[in-house]
Amino acid sequence: MKDLGMVRHIVPILAAQNLASTTVCPHVAMKKYESAQFIVALGDLGTADYTLTVTASAATAGSSSTALSFKYRVTAAAGTDTLGDLSAAVTSLVLTNTSYDNMTIVIDVDANELTAAKPYAGITLTRGGSATAYIAVTALLKPRYPQATNDGALT
Repeated sequence: MKDLGMVRHIVPILAAQNLASTTVCPHVAMKKYESAQFIVALGDLGTADYTLTVTASAATAGSSSTALSFKYRVTAAAGTDTLGDLSAAVTSLVLTNTSYDNMTIVIDVDANELTAAKPYAGITLTRGGSATAYIAVTALLKPRYPQATNDGALT
C-alpha cells in the first residue's frame, strides 16, 4: 500500500487505560498538518462522568491551554456500523456512562482555528467524580505535504 501513512499520519495519543484522574493528553503540533481527527474510544465508563474539552496550547504538554469550539460525531455501540449526525459546535462534552458507554467520538480540528501563540491541539478529560473510566485517544493527522515518513507531531 503506497498510501499507508502518507494520507494520514497516525499518532497514538493516549493508550487504552483506566483513567482515575483528570488527564491532559499530549497536544499535536499542527503547523505541518491541515487538520486532525481525534478518535476517542470509550470503554466501560461504569459510573464515571468525564468532561471532554478540545484545547489549543503553546506546547505539546498542553500547558496554558484554551478551549476550542468543536464539532463531533458519535458512533453507536462497539460492533455496529452506525455514525451519528454531526453535532452543533460545543466547547465541552460531558461523557456520561448512560449516554457514551462503549462508544467512539470523532472530533475534527482544523489547523486554521489555531493561533501562532497556541499552535498545538489536544484533548483534556476532566474527571467529574470518584469513578474510573476506560478511554483511549488516537489522532489522525492530514499532512500539508504528504511524504513517506511524515514529520513528528509531538515535537
